[in-house]
Amino acid sequence: MSAMERMTGTIEKRIAPVANKLARQKYIQVMQSTFLSLIPFFTLGSFALIIVSPPVDPQRLDPGFGRSFFQGWTSLADFAGPAVLPIYFVTIGAISLYVVAGMAFYLGRHHKMQSIVPVATALAAFLIMAGTDEKNELTTAYLGGTGLFTGIIVTIGGFELYRFLYAKRVGRIELSGNGVPPALTESLASLVPIVIVLLTAGIVSALTRVLTGSPFPDLIRLILTPLVSGVNTIWVVILLAVVVMLLWWFGIHDTVITGPLSPFLINNMTANAAAYAAGATTLALPFIVSEPFWWTFMAIGGSGATMGLAFLAAFSKSKHIKTVGRLSVVPALFNINEPLIFGLPLMYNPVLFFPFIGTMAFNGAVAFVFMDLHLIGRPFVDPGWNMIAPVGALISTLDWKAMLLVLGLIVVDALIYLPFFKVYEKQKLAEERAQADSDAEAVAASPTTTPAASPVTDNRLADGDAAAQPI
Repeated sequence: MSAMERMTGTIEKRIAPVANKLARQKYIQVMQSTFLSLIPFFTLGSFALIIVSPPVDPQRLDPGFGRSFFQGWTSLADFAGPAVLPIYFVTIGAISLYVVAGMAFYLGRHHKMQSIVPVATALAAFLIMAGTDEKNELTTAYLGGTGLFTGIIVTIGGFELYRFLYAKRVGRIELSGNGVPPALTESLASLVPIVIVLLTAGIVSALTRVLTGSPFPDLIRLILTPLVSGVNTIWVVILLAVVVMLLWWFGIHDTVITGPLSPFLINNMTANAAAYAAGATTLALPFIVSEPFWWTFMAIGGSGATMGLAFLAAFSKSKHIKTVGRLSVVPALFNINEPLIFGLPLMYNPVLFFPFIGTMAFNGAVAFVFMDLHLIGRPFVDPGWNMIAPVGALISTLDWKAMLLVLGLIVVDALIYLPFFKVYEKQKLAEERAQADSDAEAVAASPTTTPAASPVTDNRLADGDAAAQPI
């Protein structure tokens, strides 16, 4: 048994069942659904920030097109700022509120709860723990990315406590009678569980301030600082990319990793957006690794960085590979590569194993080094995971050099895949020739039969005219 076969057997027997079970875990699915649902808010907030924050002061530029362009941008920002800037503050600037509401909604749906009560309860608990200051007055300090982890923890804890109390009918107030509206019955039945959840949130918040001198979100951020900082390192980028693609090769969806990773990536992106809004340049933003970094600079063309491979496949000599490639090019432009993964296929393909596993890690390492050396700007705008990669690089960093980097990475990715692709193409060509020869032999071996003639005669034959001839 080869080393590849032994590794495959080990992963299929021991790792794959655990990974699949983890991928079906309700909290991971809920977070994934929530963040996908909030993509319009990330996108709107990001573009609002772009409009009101030109990256270059036109006064520092020499007269010419560039100076005129950024002067026009600055004038637009001054004119539209009062109307556009609030969009940023109520989207990305308050993203934790929407995450709390979204997670509570999807948790409620998972447990067949149709009422809005779980959502309202989670929001209230979050505002108690993150939306009030030491004077018990409302504050917006933790409604953005800084309160994201707090929102996730409070939502899960508050929802599960509410669900337990509701299921156990703790303090349930019931009204009978045909004239009682169902909404009133539901709200009264939820009253005591809501009180207990909110009191618990208040007690935890107060104890945290007394014992640490800081609000609860600061405590959570302090605890998670090593994890947040760890994600923002080149070695973690490489490790995560390799693990994600190794799982993909075995048919395990990358949400096993990207699901739990998403809060960290979004936290870093919102922190960069806040720093940029405060006046920092894109070269000096605090984080490199973020949501747009993953999809725009690493997974170019989809997981495995397969855009270069799609172009190679589209011009293949193999009919099968060419067909799959031509069907895959357009989706790959928008980071969708299931046609390649399942059609080529890339899954369980030992020939393409190494480039499929390693190319995305290579992209991440190169992009990280470029940003760490301040050669290109760091991403602070979320253009969406399915934005065309070079365009997404420009939008996410407002740095034209980032677009050139991604274009260069596409070429290098194709070169990485090329030698392995040629081996696989040679195999497929041999298979297609063998199949063609087999089909030709089958046709040659089959007996050729001529159907019996059924001449059509004119009416005189029916009358017995011996001179009648076939027509």
